[in-house]
Amino acid sequence: MDNNFELDKSSKKTLIIFLLIFGSIIFLIVFYLNYNSVDLTKEQLLKINRHTKVIEIYINKNEHNFPYVKFSNGSEKIMETLYQVGDSISKNKGDSIEYIFRGDSIIKNNLFEVARRDKIFK
Repeated sequence: MDNNFELDKSSKKTLIIFLLIFGSIIFLIVFYLNYNSVDLTKEQLLKINRHTKVIEIYINKNEHNFPYVKFSNGSEKIMETLYQVGDSISKNKGDSIEYIFRGDSIIKNNLFEVARRDKIFK
């Protein structure tokens, strides 16, 4: 059995055109996401609407031992802010400030500042 695989000229031309189109699409997607990453991140942060309480903080072994937060509404997320069990969280949609009610104090957590600190924003 001969395993030599050879393309004729028309097949090579079609393959080259396909690879150029595919490569161009991938390049444009990467360029768009990189160029608009700040706006996309801001948009995602402004969409968050959370009014809940922290009921558990744990190490998620299925996610490379990252700390996770479990909220009273059943949702869970990676711990990006130093929450404590018992904290009440209030974040309105369209606002970048998340309020953390802890004991007798209110902590303002600006999610845009957290994103800048974590180098998401430039």
